[in-house]
Amino acid sequence: MDLYQVRYFLTIAETGNFSRAAERLYLSQPSLSTGIKKLEQELGVALFERGGRRTVLTQAGRSFLEKATIIMAQYQAALHELKGFHEQPTLRLGALTTLRVAELADLVSRFQQDSPSVTIELRDGTQEKLRDWLEEGEVDVAITVLGDREESQSSLALFSQPLLLAVPLNHPFAQRTSVRLMELDGYPFIDRINCEFAERECDILEAKNIHPKVIYRASREEWVISWIKAGLGISVMPKWRGLTGIVYIPIVDLDFQRTIGIKWRQQQSSEIVERFCHYAASHNWEVD
Repeated sequence: MDLYQVRYFLTIAETGNFSRAAERLYLSQPSLSTGIKKLEQELGVALFERGGRRTVLTQAGRSFLEKATIIMAQYQAALHELKGFHEQPTLRLGALTTLRVAELADLVSRFQQDSPSVTIELRDGTQEKLRDWLEEGEVDVAITVLGDREESQSSLALFSQPLLLAVPLNHPFAQRTSVRLMELDGYPFIDRINCEFAERECDILEAKNIHPKVIYRASREEWVISWIKAGLGISVMPKWRGLTGIVYIPIVDLDFQRTIGIKWRQQQSSEIVERFCHYAASHNWEVD
């Protein structure tokens, strides 16, 4: 069944006449009749009673009228929705939960100032979730941790960050130039459960028999920052420039560094994605 046949059928049912329907559709009457005949052959029933001055629907035709109306309405709704994609494009953005909200908000704000018609749908998640969402088409682009063997055609490095010990200003370590892992033993500790190095960090501490006192397990970076500023604990976290109330200290026997970048599907071709990647690459990320 073709859509044009459904349109032919509905026009005849509305006008009650093959001739008037052909005029409205800008068709010859034989072409209209052929289209309806093919539809009836496919359905296996007669849709109209022929021969009278007015074309009348058969019982089967009356039953099909309801369904044909729904088919055409759904088609028109689909056209309207797809037209909206062009007129009001949407960028589905995925971002790490271990990124600062303020940095991400600043990037999105600058992008939308230049592209006000683009709607941003943001989802945040772990590195693993972002990878799955990107592969499954749930997001168009992801700001995430890049591995050592990323495809240059579908990824772009933005900045690198060391992971350091973050302590409040009044902490005994605050005046130090470095610390060792063993010195963290027993100190109140904020565990960043979505950290990309969480499993490795746990294994290293366990191997050295170091047991910080975990007082809070945070899933968002802003929570970690707030708790450290309040003097409630310390944490191993990425270094962000411009934070007050926090001192970062290198850990001499722990060398974690991550590269944050932007990834997209290689087969994806989108002007919006290209434009956003350009903004992300030129953004002044608040890192040293």
